[in-house]
Amino acid sequence: MRKIIFSIALFCSVTALSAYAGGDKELAWTPNGTICYRFASQEEGRQLKMANTSYLNSQTQNDIDWKLGCTGKSLEDFKAISADQIMDFTEEEKKALGKTMDFIEARCTELGFRLPIKREIVFIKTKMDDEGHMGGYTLNNEIYLSEFDTERFARAYQGDPSLDPDYREYRVYIARDLVSHELFHTITRDDPDFRRLMYSLVGSTIMDHNVQFGPSVQKMLVSNPDVERYDHYGEFTINGQKRRCTLVTVYSSTFAEAVATNPEAEFYLGMRPVLVPLDDPDVMIPIEESADFFDIMGHNTSYVFATEECMAVNFCFLIAYGFNGYYEHSLEDNKLHFIPYKTPQLIKAIHNALLEHYAR
Repeated sequence: MRKIIFSIALFCSVTALSAYAGGDKELAWTPNGTICYRFASQEEGRQLKMANTSYLNSQTQNDIDWKLGCTGKSLEDFKAISADQIMDFTEEEKKALGKTMDFIEARCTELGFRLPIKREIVFIKTKMDDEGHMGGYTLNNEIYLSEFDTERFARAYQGDPSLDPDYREYRVYIARDLVSHELFHTITRDDPDFRRLMYSLVGSTIMDHNVQFGPSVQKMLVSNPDVERYDHYGEFTINGQKRRCTLVTVYSSTFAEAVATNPEAEFYLGMRPVLVPLDDPDVMIPIEESADFFDIMGHNTSYVFATEECMAVNFCFLIAYGFNGYYEHSLEDNKLHFIPYKTPQLIKAIHNALLEHYAR
């Protein structure tokens, strides 16, 4: 363990010296030096985003239409819009995210494990108009956070009196939740053993190759920057039989078809999770047709658009909220409400696995 931490510290030290020499890439550290991170400027953020050519070029016309919320835009239009989304962080936002990172490291220390983060984390701020106004996503070792969220994180950490106290507290929770969720994606991308371990907790087996989807699935598949590989399967009961399937996210229709009946169609609402059988990879089976889907994936979240996303949610629940449940803010009474986990054993299983394999 000491050797691993030393290697991380050495990497960060070298990076910090290089950044200092460059004069424009200031590296930050969590208190115990186990996580190094920095904030990209608008210029660097745009360069980094555009360097992710594999992801950008993977966008189908359906992706472009749904993510931008309109028709008629080309892939080159999408790339130009994506570059234009990147912004500079304010100093208040940097401080809020710094406190969030400090909390995450302290929480991991309290829980008795370390996060196997192998590279520096680069935070990038975006308007998020090119990704359906989601809260965050990752590419490479980059975490992209929405302007909407970073601005509210800053106000919450500053104790903005114009925010209701319960809502302020909720936004602090959301900061911890969102950042730890995105950190999970960067770790699974860099550490195959960590990914294999986390996926196994919901009965998912990783193979040595990607599933070759048929044309019907390919046409409707949602390009998710956090899900780079479809190389795994779980066994689900469908029509009384166990079938090996990959969990994927697809669009329910084309964007044009959706807005024809609902002019307010939104990206998130246009998606649905389905199971694709390994022995028939051009078939999309709604998860509702699996009798044991939520028994396998857990009942803690409905955000089950991929095994990667399901496990990221449960991981961030452990980090942000602990073992018993999470908090939601109700618009009806403007209060913070505690929601018990429906599958607390999955949260405990994640903790036990981290203790066994990544103990401090």
